Amino acid sequence: MQIIREDLSLPQALDASLLLEALGIPHDLYGLPDDRWLVAVPEHVLSRAAESLAVYESENAPPSALPARPEYGDSLLGFIVALAIIVSAMLFGPRARTVWFEHGSADAARIAGGEWWRVLTALTLHADAGHAAGNAVAAGILLTALARRVGPALAAWTALAAGLAGNLATAWAVRANYSSIGASTAVFGALGTLSALQAPGRRAWMTLGAGVALLGFLGTGEKADLLAHLFGFVAGALFGALLRLTEPPRRSLLQPLLALAALGPLAWAWCRALR
Repeated sequence: MQIIREDLSLPQALDASLLLEALGIPHDLYGLPDDRWLVAVPEHVLSRAAESLAVYESENAPPSALPARPEYGDSLLGFIVALAIIVSAMLFGPRARTVWFEHGSADAARIAGGEWWRVLTALTLHADAGHAAGNAVAAGILLTALARRVGPALAAWTALAAGLAGNLATAWAVRANYSSIGASTAVFGALGTLSALQAPGRRAWMTLGAGVALLGFLGTGEKADLLAHLFGFVAGALFGALLRLTEPPRRSLLQPLLALAALGPLAWAWCRALR
């Protein structure tokens, strides 16, 4: 008898034995003192047995572990954005008690008429405390996760760009009889970006599941708002597909400064709205 495999675990030895048995190749299994096993076959079938086992092992090799994606690391972006949402809600007040909404809501007809700044100002307005709190919690969680992957600067600007694109696409699609407010379009943009960064794999499905839950939690029941969430998610997913091609930036003071600069377009849009 010639040894054809050695230092096998019991499951590996049994697999080899089942294969050889199925092929009609005589063989023996021998247990070793350290719970290892070896397989031996007669010399006249050694070549055939070795070739058969080699083919089987190559076709059933365990998948190699995917290398871990590099990450930027911890960031306060999620906390700061959540706090900014709460502060903006306190500053602008609820819809029923302030005129800010007349100047800043994402009114589709007015956006189509040239008041494009509304796609940004609408992100800072919330109907009531519950609306603001829901967006603050979701933004805090999602932007913390996104900043950990791509850095606070890209996370902040990607969410802002997805919110802008989502509101703009919704206004273009609906065109009339539609007015939307809230940061949820940008929140769904961050969700879409995370989904794209984590696909393929179980985490991507978990992120999509969180998106369904957020639709129920943040949605107002109006079709147009749900459409804005969908467009924001799609925009974020497209940005995420592009970000998959990049490496996270190095940690530096420039990162939080660039993230803070994302407030610039919002401030500029409000200046234009109040002109």
